[in-house]
Amino acid sequence: MSQFVDLARNLLALEINTVLKTGISAEKMPLAGDALIDLAQEYYVFLCEQLDTFGNRETAILAPWAGRVSETFHWGLAPFVPPSQAAQPDRYDPFFFSRDLPGNDPARGTTMKVFDDLREVASWLREMTDRTLDAARQPGATADVVSAAAMIDRDAPPILMRIQRNSDQINDVLRRRGLDTVSYLRGIDEEVRRMPTLKTADVVTIRKAWDVGTELVVMQSTIQIDGDVVTRLLKGRDNAGSSVMIGVHKDAVDVSFRYWSFLIDALGRFAGKAVNTLVGDTG
Repeated sequence: MSQFVDLARNLLALEINTVLKTGISAEKMPLAGDALIDLAQEYYVFLCEQLDTFGNRETAILAPWAGRVSETFHWGLAPFVPPSQAAQPDRYDPFFFSRDLPGNDPARGTTMKVFDDLREVASWLREMTDRTLDAARQPGATADVVSAAAMIDRDAPPILMRIQRNSDQINDVLRRRGLDTVSYLRGIDEEVRRMPTLKTADVVTIRKAWDVGTELVVMQSTIQIDGDVVTRLLKGRDNAGSSVMIGVHKDAVDVSFRYWSFLIDALGRFAGKAVNTLVGDTG
């Protein structure tokens, strides 16, 4: 019954995302353990691409100007050698770049620690991005800061926030299900990769993170069960050239809404209760 209630709660709101992706594999989500490996690797590669703005990945040395900026805040993890006069040397992890992809290295695997590191690097990157862009707009900004600001991917911040939040949610799932000590690797036992202790809500969390990955969401519509509808469109995409994309999104909303309505009706009739009873406090 608890999984049934979880399913009903997940149906309280319908969310439809339209994303931009370079190349589409058209594959189904693999076993949950494999999905976590895929996700950790995708997050790792994305973060490494964003880090070129702030230092040299091959040497793991932070640019001098970036070191000065990094020392002005107190959170996140910088995957570079700390500045010579770093006030917080424990905020730097130069070994981040030297490790194999999560899930490939038997000595490391994909663990809660991996997602913790990904979260902390994403947190550092978000703050560095904001502070660099702000510094570049100030009168008298130095040439290296202005040059770095020009290299920054303006679409990256919401993806960095997604990495932070999804890493937290995944680690919460692993912790609650007693899977926090498991190291997920390619070729590990299938039963371990299947993660049979997961509940429906846990699988939904992993599936959505795996589905969206680090792709750019350009349109999003959310429909609440009380009838409220919110549609978001990425700035810069609200023009005549986006008409095809907007039409595709509208069709997706129509199809999803019909299917969602059917599921809610079916759940209500199957349980013999109103939906608000299904999702009430179960104690």
